Amino acid sequence: MRISAVRIAGVCAITAALALSATACGGSQDKKAACDKLQKTITEVSQKGMTQVSDPNGLAVTYSNGASTMRQEGKDSGDKKVEKAANDAANALQTLGQQVKSIATSGSTTPQMPDVTALTTAGRELKTACDG
Repeated sequence: MRISAVRIAGVCAITAALALSATACGGSQDKKAACDKLQKTITEVSQKGMTQVSDPNGLAVTYSNGASTMRQEGKDSGDKKVEKAANDAANALQTLGQQVKSIATSGSTTPQMPDVTALTTAGRELKTACDG
């Protein structure tokens, strides 16, 4: 039953990650390139994460690696708003990975859902920063 809770948490996490993939691109060439890279990273993390719903440790690593990449891409944008939004999204994604791992190791047989509020908020912030 514990695997079922992890799968539910993983699917929920992936859904939240997909919300970030709606970023658009506008502004300088560096900003546009960074936003394009961010969107690609989010898509890749989401796709890989979907294959790891039964592997919370792997999912946590995928989210952590994706978060590191997003931080660098935000920094490379040369735009303070994009960098802040990318950092916020990266932090939320990494925290979500830790929550999924924690749920999996809790031993609970009751399905638990990670809190995706921060990731959803960060996704909106990133979209706004890339649109602006």
